[in-house]
Amino acid sequence: MTVARRQIMWPLLIMAIGAVWLLAVAGIIPDAVRDLLRRAWPALLFLFAFDALVGRRHLRVGRVGLEANWLGLLLTMALVGGTIWFAYQQQADVQRTENVQTLDQTLSAEVAQVRVEAQVLRTSVTVAAAEAADAISARYTGSRDSRVTLQWTVEGDTGTLTLAEEARSSIPKLSDYGRGAVEILLPTSVPINSLRVRGDSGDVSADLSALRVERLELVTDGGDAVVRLPARDVMQGRLTVRGGDLELFVPEGMALDVKLEPGSGEPEYVYDSFRYDLLRDGELKRRNVDAFQYVLDVWLRDGARLVVTDGP
Repeated sequence: MTVARRQIMWPLLIMAIGAVWLLAVAGIIPDAVRDLLRRAWPALLFLFAFDALVGRRHLRVGRVGLEANWLGLLLTMALVGGTIWFAYQQQADVQRTENVQTLDQTLSAEVAQVRVEAQVLRTSVTVAAAEAADAISARYTGSRDSRVTLQWTVEGDTGTLTLAEEARSSIPKLSDYGRGAVEILLPTSVPINSLRVRGDSGDVSADLSALRVERLELVTDGGDAVVRLPARDVMQGRLTVRGGDLELFVPEGMALDVKLEPGSGEPEYVYDSFRYDLLRDGELKRRNVDAFQYVLDVWLRDGARLVVTDGP
């Protein structure tokens, strides 16, 4: 007996659902995928209704014949995929608050300098001076899907603050998806030998005006960066802003030299043309000075804004 093609789809679909169900019960399928499957089951109603309406019809694309119910399956899969994408996009900028990690430390007498290493994911980063001159602290607020390590170590006369964020799973649950936030407060009593911040997606705001930062390394793959440069010391830095704009605030009486790194795009400069010279190679430097307090190597995408503001 010949079995009609339209009768094959439903048995195959039921077999596929059963196989996925067994894998889920066995714990082989990640939690996030199981969560999405539970949310997506109403799509079967759409598929059933489509099959009931037009399932017996035949479509012809060129020389190829196609049962309409298979087209319904493709449309259902596209509907599910689009709905999942839209749902994650809606959650992308939601600030998560389920996971809070903190570190508070008072510098011991032997600490003469501080290093900071911070690496985050979909997380905004704020850096500023602590209220107490000898205090250092860090606070992470974000998703349960993030595993966060906060550590303070002292080796010789150097104290190191390490903050590392990593994902617990390759696909986060929809209910856990969103953004995190990190606040780092640094001491003013000792120099910051190195401040390194790397983020996958999130704005970075660093108010270094009251700090003594000797070296700044900043990388953000998706977000804007705003840096208020130190008012008390010289500083070198490398700033890589791949997905947003860069704004620099220069204290009064201090000189800035910005050089574009190899491979950088051509940014849109916003600056005081009476104070700065823009050279052909993209270097922007304070006019009529021989020594620079800030020398920064910058990487920006084409068309990104590089804003330099001088002020008190």
